[in-house]
Amino acid sequence: MNRIHQSIWNDSSGTFVAASESASSAGKKKSSRTTGRAGAVSFVINALSAGLMLTFGASVHALPQGGVVAAGVATIASGASATTITQSTANAVINWQSFGIAAGQTVQFVQPNSSSVALNRVLGADPSSIMGSLSANGKVFLLNPNGILFGSGASVNVGGLLASTLRITDSNFMAGNYAFTDAGSGTVVNQGSINAADGGYVALMGKSVSNQGVISAKLGSVVLAAGNAITMDVIGDGLLNVSVAQGAVNALVENGGMIQADGGRVLLTAQAAGDLLKTAVNNTGVIQAQTIENRNGTILLLGDMQSGTMSVGGTLDASAPNGGNGGFIETSAANVKIPNDVKVTTAAPLGLTGTWLIDPADYTIAATGGDITGAQLSANLINNNVIIMSSSGAAGVNGDINVADTVNWSANKLTLNAQRNININTAMNGSGTASLSLLYGQGAVATGNVATYNVLAPINLPAGPNFTTQLGFNGVPVNYTVLTNLGGQGSITTTDLQGMNGNRAGNYALGSDINATATSGWGGGFDPVGNTIANPFSGNFDGLGHTVTGLTIARPLTDNVGLFGYVVNTPGAMLKNVNFSGGSVTGGSYVGTLVGHINGDIFNSHSKQNVVGASYVGGLAGWSTGNITNSSTTGRNDATGDYVGGLVGWITGNITCCFATGPVTSSGAYVGGLAGWITGDASRSYATGAVRTQGAYVGGLLGWSTGDTSNSYATGSVFTAGANVGGLVGWIAGTSNISNSYSAGQVTGVPATTGGLVGLKIAGPGTVSNSYWDTQTSGQPNSQGGVGMTTANMRIQGNYIGWDFANIWNPPTGVSYPTLQACLAPATWTAVPPRVIPGVIPGVIPGVIPGVIPGVFPGVIPGVFPGVIADVGGELPYIELAAPVLATFASYRPGLMPTFASDAGDVFFVVKQEEVIAPTVIPLIQPPPPYVAPPYVSKPTRN
Repeated sequence: MNRIHQSIWNDSSGTFVAASESASSAGKKKSSRTTGRAGAVSFVINALSAGLMLTFGASVHALPQGGVVAAGVATIASGASATTITQSTANAVINWQSFGIAAGQTVQFVQPNSSSVALNRVLGADPSSIMGSLSANGKVFLLNPNGILFGSGASVNVGGLLASTLRITDSNFMAGNYAFTDAGSGTVVNQGSINAADGGYVALMGKSVSNQGVISAKLGSVVLAAGNAITMDVIGDGLLNVSVAQGAVNALVENGGMIQADGGRVLLTAQAAGDLLKTAVNNTGVIQAQTIENRNGTILLLGDMQSGTMSVGGTLDASAPNGGNGGFIETSAANVKIPNDVKVTTAAPLGLTGTWLIDPADYTIAATGGDITGAQLSANLINNNVIIMSSSGAAGVNGDINVADTVNWSANKLTLNAQRNININTAMNGSGTASLSLLYGQGAVATGNVATYNVLAPINLPAGPNFTTQLGFNGVPVNYTVLTNLGGQGSITTTDLQGMNGNRAGNYALGSDINATATSGWGGGFDPVGNTIANPFSGNFDGLGHTVTGLTIARPLTDNVGLFGYVVNTPGAMLKNVNFSGGSVTGGSYVGTLVGHINGDIFNSHSKQNVVGASYVGGLAGWSTGNITNSSTTGRNDATGDYVGGLVGWITGNITCCFATGPVTSSGAYVGGLAGWITGDASRSYATGAVRTQGAYVGGLLGWSTGDTSNSYATGSVFTAGANVGGLVGWIAGTSNISNSYSAGQVTGVPATTGGLVGLKIAGPGTVSNSYWDTQTSGQPNSQGGVGMTTANMRIQGNYIGWDFANIWNPPTGVSYPTLQACLAPATWTAVPPRVIPGVIPGVIPGVIPGVIPGVFPGVIPGVFPGVIADVGGELPYIELAAPVLATFASYRPGLMPTFASDAGDVFFVVKQEEVIAPTVIPLIQPPPPYVAPPYVSKPTRN
């Protein structure tokens, strides 16, 4: 039957509403909507339950009731079990008192064409229960703030469907401006079957939306959106753009059923009403958007980036099983959890694999307690290129990505895209055709960006162009050639370590450890990459946490010697993340294991090699104008000239979080346990090796400094016949400051300018504050700055005024001095075992207690040690003296090796002659008067 109603205006809805013919048309401020009555219906939704139920009041109507056309032209014809709405205009608005379809009932919309849209607005207090059949050749909008349920028996076949608890004005709708606001308290639930025509769409929108049934929109769009204000744009080809303009309290979107939009797009999104309010987007069902008809599918699960939580379970399928390329999947929220049983695929057997983007705030790959396990990520890399993109939007997060569980993959590309830092704490193993991209500091421009990626475990990659980095969202990508082999002598292939000389402007990374022991048979050994200012290396080098073992360079007459000889600075250029073990490096001036001469930065690099040279000699670098950070050396450094340091000989940049533990010997000036000469700052760094020379400006940590020194220490003994000698720093400028630092080694030099902590400080505004030296072990009662304490007092935490024992220092234990906490723990690697020389027991001299020479060696006078081992695989042999002597080292370059006095308990190392494996002669003579060595308390330890 046809029903006739009078239409009156309603301010709150912005439209005409139905009333009986006897109702007053002056009721402008009244509403025909019934609210707040006893027994009102409500939706009950449980995010963890597959059975979402709707509770109804007794007055729920079956077929739609009280329909009034408020805009456009349409007629309503109702029967006992069917209602037909015939629409004559492209758009029409019908206001209903209730809208429901019971089982066995049918509602059909007959519309001018597939683009026509009928808006059905429910003004009554009852939710809509669709248990029967709903059909339309065009689009149907159903708005009911009380909630909408498509029951398990519901069958919906339409050109397109929008079901929502939000509101829209007639004017906006008729103009095609689909701006929905003011979501009602009800939920939108589908347990039935909803099918849109090819290229059509299905959109379920409200504060809480759930699908437990089946939704299909081939070549079209399926949208589940939760929020209090949502805008929807129809962009053609069946696709929708939906954005949540205003979030909702406890917004929830979940799918536990089947959503299929092959060749189209699926979007699940929820936004919170405030930063502290929670939202959730959960999938435990199947979402499929496979490639068909050369149209790739897209699946987007988008949660709130401030406080949203997403659980990505079930199956996400944007693959291309029948041809074409794989599609795109995105899962983004402040917190994205990936359970182990999830199945995600963008595989394309006949085309290019697609991409899965994971976009959280901070993100951790961990076996337990993280956001995804390494095993799960590894499994999903089989069928997907994976992008993990962090965001700094959520409160209390930094936008970091942390790898704390091993990831293994043999194909496809893994991209880590971090707003700030990327921390690789566990090995990553790429093989086959795998590749890796590290994009860091993406929350800012490249200029001035201090973000980094920290490699604390090896990254294994196959050889080739398989590694890329980028600093800043506008930075220039750096594409690396991955190297996995040493190469042959003289190689210039650009595809192996020695072959880097073939393109000195290239960018290189190590994809595996490199065994370089073959270089010991190459005459002069490895040929440094870019060994002159005319032919420098100007690219980037990243060891990716790998170790070069047994590297030998024997070029005593050549300057600029190391793995790299001469490196010039290009924007962002850096040598980083590489380790050295075994072998040795010998050169003229500008010598270091990693680099001889560099105008650039060094980061997270570590060496256990021994280095020999003339001037500008360091364990890692000989000469540097850049910064050295998170790096270390443990080998011995021997030189004949000036500017010699355990880490670096000469540097104008800063040294931060570095250490050197090997002994340093020279006959020249500007010698330090860490650096010989520095104009930058040194902080959170230390040196423990003995320092010996004949020249001036000598320190246990720094020889000569015009920068500041803070939170640093030195414990090795310091000896020279020259002036300006300090347990920590030999000479500092008047503007330099020393703070929160100490020294504890024996200090010997010209008395007038020798101090327990500082040898000489030039007058000026610089200060020495909260810094100390051990008066007993140093043998020095004075210093130009600092406070002297006894050994016992040096081991009491309370005596270190103003020190940070929470974040920087480990407190003294009562039997030890303070030590520094790790800034960035250095990568570990397996040491190369020493070679055993036939007939000799390593470390034992016949008839002598191992490691100690009690007095005079039998047969030593006139000064020859018969049978001393000259080579034990990079670990130089040593003797420990029980009485003061004056020793002269035999020279690999005659007349250039130093002569110096020694104290009881000192350790001497035998220096290997170039290309000659033979005993080294060390004559022993009486110490020159009037020198009397002070008591030696602490003996250095062999590395």
